[in-house]
Formats: sequence, structure tokens, C-alpha cells
Amino acid sequence: EAERLNQIESRIDDLRTRVGSFGGIFDYDLKKDRLEEVNRLLEDPDVWQDAANAQALGREKKSLDDVVLVIDQIESDLNDASELVEM
Repeated sequence: EAERLNQIESRIDDLRTRVGSFGGIFDYDLKKDRLEEVNRLLEDPDVWQDAANAQALGREKKSLDDVVLVIDQIESDLNDASELVEM
């Protein structure tokens, strides 16, 4: 059983490494920073005075969410799996 747990932990570590490389492929750090900026802009009530700009920001937010939130969720799931294996 210990050998099997070691194999699982090794696989989780391998997946973590692969997910980490996704960040570079998808410009994760840049997109995460931009997502934070877009969220701040959308929180400003004045942004809605320019409907076209507000809509463009909304589309950009969706596009950024598609990358950032998915990678964040995968990393969270891998951390959860690792904690379960350690129990």
C-alpha cells in the first residue's frame, strides 16, 4: 500500500509540474494581473456610462476567467488530492 501511495503522490507531483507549465503557455501571470485590473474597472460605477467599453471589459473578463480560473481550480484540486493521499 505504501508503494501505491508513493506512485499516486509521484503522479500528483508530475501533474503539478505540467499545470505549472500551462501558466507559461497561457501567459497565466499576465492574465491573472489583467483579470484583477478588469475586475477593479468593472467595480467602478462610472464604467457603465460607456456601454461599449463596459461590454468590451465584460467580454475580456470572460476570456481571462476561462484561463485563470480553470488553472486555479486544477491547482486547487491537485492540492486537495495530495492532502487526501497524505491522510
